[in-house]
Amino acid sequence: MISKLTHKIFFLSLFAMLFVLSCKNNDDDDPIVEEQNLTAHYNSNVVSEWINLYMDVEKDLAGFRPAPTSRALAYIWMAAYEAGLPGMPDFVSNDTKLTGLVVPDLPKDKLKYDWNVAVNAALAKSTEYFMHSANADQRGLMKDLEATMNNTLKTNISQEIFDNSQEWGRLVADAIIKYADTDTEGKSQALDPFPASYTQPVGPGKWSSPDGKSLSPYWGKVRTFATFGNNLVSPPPPAYSTNPSSQYYKDFAEVNENITNLTPERRWRAEFWSDDIVGLTFSPPARVFQIANQMIQNESANLEFSLHLLLKLGIAENDAAVAAWGSKFLYNVERPSNYIPATINPNFKTILGNALGTENLTPPFPGYPSGHSTFGGLSISVLGEFFGESYTFTDRCHYGRSEFNGTPRTYTTQTQIGEENAFSRIPLGVHPRFDCTEGLRLGKVIGNNAIAYNVKK
Repeated sequence: MISKLTHKIFFLSLFAMLFVLSCKNNDDDDPIVEEQNLTAHYNSNVVSEWINLYMDVEKDLAGFRPAPTSRALAYIWMAAYEAGLPGMPDFVSNDTKLTGLVVPDLPKDKLKYDWNVAVNAALAKSTEYFMHSANADQRGLMKDLEATMNNTLKTNISQEIFDNSQEWGRLVADAIIKYADTDTEGKSQALDPFPASYTQPVGPGKWSSPDGKSLSPYWGKVRTFATFGNNLVSPPPPAYSTNPSSQYYKDFAEVNENITNLTPERRWRAEFWSDDIVGLTFSPPARVFQIANQMIQNESANLEFSLHLLLKLGIAENDAAVAAWGSKFLYNVERPSNYIPATINPNFKTILGNALGTENLTPPFPGYPSGHSTFGGLSISVLGEFFGESYTFTDRCHYGRSEFNGTPRTYTTQTQIGEENAFSRIPLGVHPRFDCTEGLRLGKVIGNNAIAYNVKK
C-alpha cells in the first residue's frame, strides 16, 4: 500500500515539474514547440514520383546520356535537398561547401511551409531546366506531374502555406540553376554532345567509332563537387599487346569466349544491366537512381532521409562521369569490337542491340574505364552507407520487359549489386575485364568522397 507521505511527495514533485515547465515556456531563449515542422515527418512520395518521371523521359533523350544526365541529376537533387532543408535542423546548406553557390534564406515574414510542396516545386522547375532536350510532350508530362502532386498535397493545408511553399521551392531552384550555369564547361558540353572539334586519335590499341563521332570527349573538364585532382584520373591501362600471354590479350579473349559460348544466364545478366540503348531503357547512372528509389520505397524512408541520400548520390554520379569520361578520352583504349575481330576472332559481334534486332552495337566512346562499372562502384559505397552493405534487394527495374529478359534479380549485399553491374559488360561484349575492374575501383573512391562530403552539423 502506498503511504500518505509517498502521495505527498508525488504531488509536490508533480507541482514542481509543472512550475518549471511553465517558466520554461515563458523563456524566449528556450521555447517549447508543440511539434516541429520537420522534413523527417513527411513521406517520400514526391521523391519517388519525380524519379519515375525522370526515367520515363530520360530513356528517349539522345545525346543526354550518360554523362550529361549525371550532371543533371546532381543539380536537380541539390535543389530538392535545399527546398527541404529548413525542416532539417541537423543539416547545413550546400552553399557552406561550394564556392559560388548562394542559397537564399527562408523568408522571415512567412512562417508556415509544407516541405513536400516545396520539394515538388523545386523538382518541377529544375527538372524542366536540366532536361534541356526534352520535347513539348515530355515537358507536358512534367507539368502534369507537378499539378497532380499539388492537387494531392494541398488538400490538408491552407492556401497561404501552399503559396509560401511553392514560392520557396522555386526560389531555391533558381539559385541552383544560377550556380550550375557558372559551370560553363558543363553547360556548353551538355548542349553539344558530339563536338565536331574532336578528332579521334589513331594507332595500335586506340579506340575509333565507325562514324567518326565521339560522345562527350571533353567531359573531364566539367565541375566536380567532392572529388578532385588525382582521384579523378585512372592509372594507365595494361599495355597494348597482341601476344596471347599478355594480360591485354587475355582480357579480350575472355570477352570473345563469353560471346562464343553465350549461355542464357550470361545473356540475362548482360542485358539486365545493359541500359545502353536510347528509346529502350533509362541510362546507367539513372538506373542507380531507380535502384535507390526502390530501396526508398521498400523501407518507407522519410523525406529527410531520401533528400540526403539523393543529394549524395547525385554528387557521386556527377563526379563519376567527369572522372570516367576524362580518363576514357585521356587513354582512348579500344573496345572489343575493335580488337577482337582484328586479333582473335574475325566473326566477333557484341550482343548489345540484340534486344532491338540490331547486331554488334558498341557505345560511341572509348572503353577504359567502364562507365557502367564506375556507377556500379559508387552504388556500393553510397547505397551501402544509407541502407547497409548487407541488404537483401530484388531489382525490378526491367520487370515485364519483352525485348529482353527483365525477370527481377535478387541480391543479398550492395557489393553483389555493384559488381554484377560492373562485370555484366563482359558477356555483353563491350568491355574487357580490366575496364570493369578499374571502373569499379574508381567508382568506390568517388562514392566514398561523396559520403565524406558532409552536410550534417
